[in-house]
Amino acid sequence: MDERSDIELAMLEARPTLMSMLRRMLPLAQAEEVVQEAYLRLHVSSKALQGEELRRYLYKTTRNIAISRLRHEKVVRESNGKLQVHYQLGEESQNAEQKLINEHEKKLLLEAINAMPPVCRQVFIQRKIYEKPQSEIAELMGISINTVQNHLTNGMKFCRAYMLDSLRHNKRKSVAAKKVG
Repeated sequence: MDERSDIELAMLEARPTLMSMLRRMLPLAQAEEVVQEAYLRLHVSSKALQGEELRRYLYKTTRNIAISRLRHEKVVRESNGKLQVHYQLGEESQNAEQKLINEHEKKLLLEAINAMPPVCRQVFIQRKIYEKPQSEIAELMGISINTVQNHLTNGMKFCRAYMLDSLRHNKRKSVAAKKVG
């Protein structure tokens, strides 16, 4: 049997069990995405794996991807709460217009953070939301401090670009609405 058919066979045999396991953790659509991502990772790294190693790698990878997704959802929920508290403290003395603007900016920021690549997002949240030092983030994630700094820089650039693009898009929509109205 060639390498490709070993992978396909391992995937076909494992898929029902993987889906059963994942459906207890995730919604069906996310479970299917996780299985597909695990299959992709297996395919990329399969050159060194054969037989039972393929199956073990597939199960472990699938489990790890699912856990990462669950952790991400938890971080998003927790960071939403922290951001809400932060914004609520400042909102008490602001007028209604300013509150509306802040709410929109907060929504854009959360969208930008959620749209980041997973590792970049995790570094960004650990530093900007939880205010952890870069050295602690590097140790926690098993990456170098330079990599943490690069992710932070990229995360800030990503947020800035995302928010500017969104604001430009909204401005174009309001100008178009004024012309029509």
